[in-house]
Amino acid sequence: MTKRNRQFSVTLVMVVFLAAHALEITGQTSPVAVINQKEQRVLKSGINGVTYQLYISLPKHYSPEDTIRYPVLYLLDGGMGFPVAHAARTAMDVHDGLEDLIIVGIEYEWKRSLAPWFTNRSRDFTPTKNSDFEKRAFYSRTFGLPEGSLLSGGGPEFLNVIRKEIIPFIDKAYKTTGERGISGHSLGGLFAGYCLFSATDIFSRFGINSPSFWWDNREMFKIEKMFSERRRDLPAEVFLSVGGLEDSLMLPVITAFADTLASRKYRGLTLSRHIFEGETHMSVIPAMISRTLRVLYGAKKE
Repeated sequence: MTKRNRQFSVTLVMVVFLAAHALEITGQTSPVAVINQKEQRVLKSGINGVTYQLYISLPKHYSPEDTIRYPVLYLLDGGMGFPVAHAARTAMDVHDGLEDLIIVGIEYEWKRSLAPWFTNRSRDFTPTKNSDFEKRAFYSRTFGLPEGSLLSGGGPEFLNVIRKEIIPFIDKAYKTTGERGISGHSLGGLFAGYCLFSATDIFSRFGINSPSFWWDNREMFKIEKMFSERRRDLPAEVFLSVGGLEDSLMLPVITAFADTLASRKYRGLTLSRHIFEGETHMSVIPAMISRTLRVLYGAKKE
């Protein structure tokens, strides 16, 4: 090896060492982005006895060996929504379109039949019991449900599961901050709306998409009114959306709710709303997940 080559080798080693040392100081072990990182976990609740499937999408620089922590978005109906959310964040990560975050999809054990999915979410995502909903023959026919198997009103208990079991489980397994969001669609949107007035101590960002605010004679409007009578602050960032082709049960109710929220002038509330033209209640799901990510977690441009 010539003297010049030896000098070049020494210089290269020093550059690599200094770069690694700089990364260690900042807490980041590798500058190379590793996209498409995802995992799956299972948690059986000791509160309601339900087994939850948890799908985790990790940010592009995530490494268990560094000290960086990340906010978390909890996504309801993870079986349908998580693949969309993970693909959307992977695409946006290519050009740093999102802030780095962990996405956790919450789902139930179901594969070939939608019956367990529908019965579990109907119980978990509804804040009050609705006997008329439970007896509706349409749902029994559509999902092949045995008589008496459709229950509702488990929202407060499910929120307790999230608060006392799912969040601690994720916080222990992954490097998280105390910054959390929640997003859902349909009955999931109803539950996200319920959390807006019941859980701002654990969530600060809310994706409320095609929410079933018709539930139980517009119970959500009563919940919001009671909240407004005792508090003038609502520290939250809210994205509210609906498909333009959704039926008359959805659009007027959601518009009225958005107008009510805006009229309260809550301190600390940031409200965005969007109608996805040409989309139905189900076709809107991919669009609303992508837009929820961009609105609530879009990268801040310096």
